[in-house]
Amino acid sequence: MQNSYKLQEGQTLLDMAAHHFGSTEAAFEIAMQSGLSLTDELPANSIISLPKLSKTEHINRYVVAAIVDRNVIPSTGINALHEFGGIGSMQVWVSFKIV
Repeated sequence: MQNSYKLQEGQTLLDMAAHHFGSTEAAFEIAMQSGLSLTDELPANSIISLPKLSKTEHINRYVVAAIVDRNVIPSTGINALHEFGGIGSMQVWVSFKIV
């Protein structure tokens, strides 16, 4: 297994843990080791050191295999590709007009 992980645009520690370990449980270990919070916004291309986990601890090889087979990169954080909008950010009579 790798010793480090290069973050993609919009990835969180939870995404990274799911992608590399197949489980979000490892995100807590990664956060503690890296001195980060689970809610930190992480810049793309950051290199995060991965903890050494035992073969059964927080690793789900079936999920990892499914992610690899489908060529999926989990990315649930807010990033430049997401546009803010929707009813939660509208203001009545400014961007949301009642007709």
